[in-house]
This record gives sequence, C-alpha cells and structure tokens, in this order.
Amino acid sequence: MRLTYLGHSCFLVETGSARILIDPFLTGNPAAAMKAEDVRCDAILVSHGHEDHTADAVAIAKRNDALIVANYELAEYFSAKGARTHGLNPGGAHVFPFGKVKLTLAHHSSSVEAGLNAVYLGTPCGILLQAGGKTLYHAGDTALFLDMQLIGRTNLDVALV
Repeated sequence: MRLTYLGHSCFLVETGSARILIDPFLTGNPAAAMKAEDVRCDAILVSHGHEDHTADAVAIAKRNDALIVANYELAEYFSAKGARTHGLNPGGAHVFPFGKVKLTLAHHSSSVEAGLNAVYLGTPCGILLQAGGKTLYHAGDTALFLDMQLIGRTNLDVALV
C-alpha cells in the first residue's frame, strides 16, 4: 500500500490493483498537491459531507467511472448528481473489488451549503480500508473519542488522524 498526501484530508491510496481516493478536496484548496482533473482512481471514499472533504468527489468519480463509497445519505446525494455510489452506515462493511471498507463512528457534523439552509448528509464516519494486505484507518474530521482505542486494536498498519 502506497499513500500520497494530496492536501487537507485528501489521500491517494495505491494498492497492487487499485487507486483509491479519500476525501477529495483539491479545487480551491491552496495546499493541494495536484489538480482534481489530473487524479486517476478506481474508487473514492468520503468521510462526511463538508465541502472540504467532498468538493471534487462527483467530478472525479464521473471522469474516472469511479465508485463513491460513503454514508447512505451522502451516497444518495452523490447518486442524484450522477455518480455511481455505494452507501453504508456506521459499523457497516462491504467487500469491493479494490478491498474491504468499513465505516466507523465519528463525532463531527455532516452537511453542505452551510448557513441557514444547510443540507444534512447523514452521520459523519471514519473509514477502515483493508486492501493490498494492509489496514488503514482514516479518521475524517472526528473529535477524539474513547472508542478509538477499539479501532486501534484492529491490527492497523497506518492511521490518518
């Protein structure tokens, strides 16, 4: 498993058989290591609905025919925008061709269009990814919470917190 930090909370995970993008926020991000239009990936994992984690998800997914995996409400939101999606709930897991994804608890908020008309996009989540013989935990924007001790006992190879 090879990790490339692309800025903010965005990482590219490369396994022997897949390229997986996590929390794509590149356009408008002054710290971005590459442009959204240059990203190639097979799947996109999204922790929660805030624009600084989702900004480029739909455009990158459509351009790459990549599957977006996120909480159920966020997956439905992306699907309504024309992306291929798979929704999960916290504690839920699914084995995909690129690896196994499990969503964990996270303590944060999850909406777009912040302000008086914010659109709620489901429960924020952390992400456990098992791929290429390795296990990765991406905490998203969660606050510190005691159950992280349990997540840490899942034989993690790397934690992105």
